[in-house]
Amino acid sequence: MTMGVDPCVGVESKLQPYLDRQLTPGEVSWIERHLGECAYCRERYHFEAKLRDTVKTVCCGDPVPDGLVDRVRLHCRGHRSE
Repeated sequence: MTMGVDPCVGVESKLQPYLDRQLTPGEVSWIERHLGECAYCRERYHFEAKLRDTVKTVCCGDPVPDGLVDRVRLHCRGHRSE
């Protein structure tokens, strides 16, 4: 049996550039097609988008300290599994 590459791995690595609108049109199409088919990645996308909005709102335009978004993301993921 041949194991294929998990498409979720590629999508997860492209979520931040997708949210930043830094992908090519072909990559955007690929991501959007996958998000339409994969509930897990769609949930991750919504989580990342909401996290960005929350950080922007809370920080009121102040620069975000280095590593803050990553620390908050890790903290939130830990609470989701409870």
